[in-house]
Amino acid sequence: MLKNIGSNNVRFLYCAPHTFFFGDDMAKMIAEAGPMIAHVHVADTWNHKASSGLRYIVNPPGAKVTVHQHMDMYQGEIDWDVFFSSLAKVGFDGIVTACVFGWEERADQSGAFMRHEIQSYVDKYWPHRSM
Repeated sequence: MLKNIGSNNVRFLYCAPHTFFFGDDMAKMIAEAGPMIAHVHVADTWNHKASSGLRYIVNPPGAKVTVHQHMDMYQGEIDWDVFFSSLAKVGFDGIVTACVFGWEERADQSGAFMRHEIQSYVDKYWPHRSM
């Protein structure tokens, strides 16, 4: 859709914790969006399609709900090396935002942790850049 608009004023936000809602091939999704990606959200999540779609237990069974997690890195199933290396391959040079929610009582700790971990990937895949 964005490619058809053809405007530099309309860009793409890739939200890592939404990865499994759009498919399973994160590297392919990032490659296809390529230079249109202007902003990324960094938080971990679980693949809701894993374990025969029984990853989450809802009550009553069959309830029409969507479980939506935004957790600290390494608490879910996002492959962070694939995520950051794919962004580097497409020349990503945009905004990176940690978007963890669900633990307001440890927000400061989470923010510091996420900042440190994101920086480690920036250093690894963009060695001449720093946040």
